[in-house]
Amino acid sequence: MADTVQGVITKGVGGAYSVCIDGGKTRAACQIRGGLRLGSIVPQAGDRVTIEPSGDPDLPYVITKILPRKNNLVRPPVANVDYLILTFSVTDPEPDLKLLDKLLIICANLDITPLIVFTKEDLGKEAAAKYLDEYSACGYQVLVSSKDSPVTAEALESITGSGIAAFAGPSGVGKSTLCNRIIGKEHMEVGTISRKLKRGRHTTRHVELFDFGEGFITDTPGFTSLSLLQLGIGYKEVPAGYPEIYKFTGKCKYDDCRHIKEEGCVVREALSLGQIGEERYNRYREFSEELYNERNNYKRRKA
Repeated sequence: MADTVQGVITKGVGGAYSVCIDGGKTRAACQIRGGLRLGSIVPQAGDRVTIEPSGDPDLPYVITKILPRKNNLVRPPVANVDYLILTFSVTDPEPDLKLLDKLLIICANLDITPLIVFTKEDLGKEAAAKYLDEYSACGYQVLVSSKDSPVTAEALESITGSGIAAFAGPSGVGKSTLCNRIIGKEHMEVGTISRKLKRGRHTTRHVELFDFGEGFITDTPGFTSLSLLQLGIGYKEVPAGYPEIYKFTGKCKYDDCRHIKEEGCVVREALSLGQIGEERYNRYREFSEELYNERNNYKRRKA
């Protein structure tokens, strides 16, 4: 191997990193160069890095540089994500559509292509059909999975191509089971549903990238909450996560229309005509109002 090569971090635990090099043929065991430990950027799965020999037989290579990131998800901690496979069950547990919409807002603002997968169709065919129609009508790619007709590796690979794809969504929806089936190995513990709380128990402990087609795929820790503010997303960025609303950008009477109660708002007109789903709009309004109020509260605190 040349003295310095580029690769992708596929796993990091306790200061030791596995870096994929040689076009995916080799995993190099790496440590971090001392200077990087003092920096503000912490290496994580998905990072493109340069490495060189370290002289340490236990960790024979050292990460010398972290290349610029396309994006960075804090929770789960993974960088340079191209696709998020947003996995939600149609029942048991009931889908948290506010969380789903929040993830779609994040995708739109971090240059990530979302793919929505609704699982457990066999437990709720009518609900599955409803969610499929609702999100497909908004322009999203949606797959439906059931016990007898699971999503296949071929179906996912035809969509995710050669990039980094990550499963995301709550625990207990069959996300890890689906990921295990796609990868072909039991790489993560599979959680069970808490019958008392009706939500999944967190079981995935770290992010690890696995070879998938010409790229990588990973399972991620279950979500219970996610902050748009933490990712620097404000109320003006919320419409990007609602294509059915975003397409009206610039067509309202006022350029700064928030589509809440302003005069001459074409979004609210479209809502009244049934061209925009009321439930999706209500979630849009809730996100927009929360972030708008937080912005004003921040300004008052700074005054």
